[in-house]
Amino acid sequence: MEMTKRKLMCAIALATVGSVWMGAASATEKTAEIDSYELAPVTVEGERPAAAAEEEETLPGGFVSSKPSVGLLGSQDVMDAPFTVTAFNQKTMKTFASPSDGVNGVLSLHPSVRVLTSHLYQDIAIRGFRITGHSEYVNGIPGLLGQMNLPHYWVDSVSVISGPNLGVSGTTLSEAVGGTVNYVSKKAERDAVEARLSYLGGHSVEEAVDVSNRFGKDDRYGVRITATNTHGETAIKHEELKRQNIFVNLDQHTEKSRTNLLLGYNHTKHNAGPMRIGFKFGSANVTGLPSAPDLSRSYKPAWSYNEYDNIIAALNHEQKLGAHLTAFLNAGYHHENWYGYVDGSPTVQNDSGDFTISMSNYPLDLTRTYVGVGLRGDFRTGMVRHDYIVGMDQNWMHYYIGNNPAFSWSGTGNIYRDNTWASPEIPHLKPPHSRNTQLTGWHVVDTMKAFDDRLQVTVGIHGHSVKLSPAGKSSTKTDAISPTVAVNYRVAPNVTVYANHTESFGLGSTVSTTSGYANAGEMLDPSKTKQNEIGVKMQTGEFLNTFSYFEIRQANAIDVYEGTQKYRRIDGEQKNKGAEWAFTGTIGKKLELIGGFTYLDVRQSKTARGTNDGKRVDGMPYWTGTLGMVYRPTTDWSLIARMNYVGDSVINGGAIPVPSHTLFDLGATYRTTMGRTPVTLSAMVYNVTGKDYWNPRGDSSSLALGAPRTFTFSANFEI
Repeated sequence: MEMTKRKLMCAIALATVGSVWMGAASATEKTAEIDSYELAPVTVEGERPAAAAEEEETLPGGFVSSKPSVGLLGSQDVMDAPFTVTAFNQKTMKTFASPSDGVNGVLSLHPSVRVLTSHLYQDIAIRGFRITGHSEYVNGIPGLLGQMNLPHYWVDSVSVISGPNLGVSGTTLSEAVGGTVNYVSKKAERDAVEARLSYLGGHSVEEAVDVSNRFGKDDRYGVRITATNTHGETAIKHEELKRQNIFVNLDQHTEKSRTNLLLGYNHTKHNAGPMRIGFKFGSANVTGLPSAPDLSRSYKPAWSYNEYDNIIAALNHEQKLGAHLTAFLNAGYHHENWYGYVDGSPTVQNDSGDFTISMSNYPLDLTRTYVGVGLRGDFRTGMVRHDYIVGMDQNWMHYYIGNNPAFSWSGTGNIYRDNTWASPEIPHLKPPHSRNTQLTGWHVVDTMKAFDDRLQVTVGIHGHSVKLSPAGKSSTKTDAISPTVAVNYRVAPNVTVYANHTESFGLGSTVSTTSGYANAGEMLDPSKTKQNEIGVKMQTGEFLNTFSYFEIRQANAIDVYEGTQKYRRIDGEQKNKGAEWAFTGTIGKKLELIGGFTYLDVRQSKTARGTNDGKRVDGMPYWTGTLGMVYRPTTDWSLIARMNYVGDSVINGGAIPVPSHTLFDLGATYRTTMGRTPVTLSAMVYNVTGKDYWNPRGDSSSLALGAPRTFTFSANFEI
C-alpha cells in the first residue's frame, strides 16, 4: 500500500509539472492578433482543441461520431472515409461499458469486433485477428497501454478502423493486424466536478471523481483530472480486483497552435482473474467438449495474482506554419512494471471435468518510447486538391522478462465444484534483460479530391526498419514497405461507395536454433497481411448503414522440406474472408439503435505439405452479431437493452464443435436532482439469463469463460 501511495504522489507531481509547463507556454507564445490563421479542419487525433463551445457531431442514434479520426489522415466525415471506421463517443462509453469487459463492451458494438478473453486480459479480435492492449493507440500514439485489465474512466471516445491499416497509422512495435483501436482522452470542455459511486457486483465497489476547468484568455488552457478506486471481490467467487488510477489531461490552443498532454498512472492487483481453460484431447482423456461450468466460480487459487503499475505520458502538438502547411509532433512514454505474477490456467484432463493447474512466477518490465514528427498540408493541381502528410517516427523498447526457476506449484481440481488450495510462499523475482528493439518508420500519404470532393483517392506508402538486439546476442535488422490505396465516391448525397487495399507487417522473426532447421538462426523478413475491401455507406432517414465485403490474407511461417532438409520460411497463409453490416440510427424520437452482423470464414490456405489446406481455423465462428438499444419514454428515463451473439465454432483442429451462445443485458437510467445537485442513477443486469457458456478465443484450442449474471448500480453526482 505504501508503494501505491508513493506512486500516486509521483503521478500527482507529474501533473503539477505539466501545469507549470502550460504556464511557461503561456509566457512564451502570445496569441496572434495580426496575420492570424485558422487551423485546418483535418487534425491528427488527440490534437483537437477542447473548447467549451465545441459540440461533438454525432450520427443518428447519438452513439457514434459523424467525423471519426482516420489515423494520420485526421478527422473525416464518415461518408468520405474510404475505410470501415467507427468512433464511439462518451454517451456510448457510459451506456455500454461493463464491469467484466470494460471498454470492450463498447468496442464489441461494432460487428468487426469480438471479445476473446475475460476479466484478466481484455484481448479482442478484429475481423478474426487478435488485438492486445500493446497494439492499441492513445491519442494517436502507439504502445502506451498494457495488455491487462484496462481502466477506462479517463477515456472520452474510442475508434476502430477495421482491417490492417499501418499505412495511415503511427508505426507500432506490436502489430495490429486486424485493425486499429485508438482511445481519446477526456479534455476539459467546461468547469465541472463529478463524483460517481458504483456497485460492480459481488462485493466490488468503485469510487470515481472527474474534475475539469478551463482558464486563461478565451479559455486557452484546460485541465481535466479523473481518478478511480476499485476494490472488493467481483461477481466471481475468489476473484478480487484492486485498482487505483489517476489521469491528468492538459491542453492549450491558440489561432496558430494546439497542444495536448496526457499523464496517467495505474496500479492494479488482480487475484484469481479468469483467463482461459485448456483441454487434453484424446481417447483416454477429453473426447468431447464438456458442458460449460458455473461462471460464478473461479478455477484458480485465490492466492494467484497479477500486480502491476503502468505510467504513461502522451504529447500531441501541432503548429501552423502557413495557410497551407502545419507541422505536428506526437510523443509517448510507457513504463509497464508487471512485478507481481504468480499465475497459470487449468487444463481439463477428462470428460468429467477434472483438471490440473500449474503456477509460474513470470514477471515482466518494459519501457516504450515513441516520437513522431511530420508535415501536413494541401495544394492544388488544376481541378484536383491534394491533402498530404509526410512523416517519420521512431520507437524504442527495453524489455525485461523471465521465469523464476526457483518456484513451481501444481494442483488438481474439477470445473464442476468449488476448489481451494493452500497458499505456498509467494516468490519475487526481478526479471532479467531480454532484448532491446528500435523501429524507424516513415509515411507519405496523398488524398486527391475532385468533382466537388465527391471523388477522393488516397495513395500512400509506408516503410519501416527494425533493429532487434537480444541480450547477449548479435543484433539483427529487417525492413519492408507497404502501400495503401483507397477510393471513395459519393454517388449521391446520402450514398457512398468505397474500396481499399491496405497492408500491415511486423518486426520479422528469427528461425529457432533448437528445432532442427537447416536455416537455423536466419532472420526472416516480416510477414505481410493484405486486405482488399469494398463497401457501401447509406444514410436513409435516421439510419446510417454500412455494408462491406473483405478478404484478408496473412502470410506466416511454416516448415518447408527440400529433400531431407527442413527449412522455416514465410510460405504459409491464412485467409479471412467475410461480409459485415453495421448500422446506427433512431426509430421515431425515442428508440436508439446500434449494432450489426458479421459473416467470417477463416481458412488455412497454405500449410506445411498441404496437410491442413482448406481447414477452418480453431476458435473462429462463422456468424457474430450485436445489438444495443436505448428507449427514452421521458426526458429523465432511459431503458437499455443489449444482445450479443457468437455462432458455433470448432477447436482441436476442427474435431471438437463449440456451441453458439446469445447473451442479454438489461438496465435503466434515471436523471433527477438531490437538492440542487443533478444526479444520474443507473442500474444494469448483465447476462440476464445467467447463461453458462464457452467463449472461443480465436486460433486456439483453449476457451474462455465469460461473466455470470451480474447486477450493478451507480450514482453520478454533478457537483
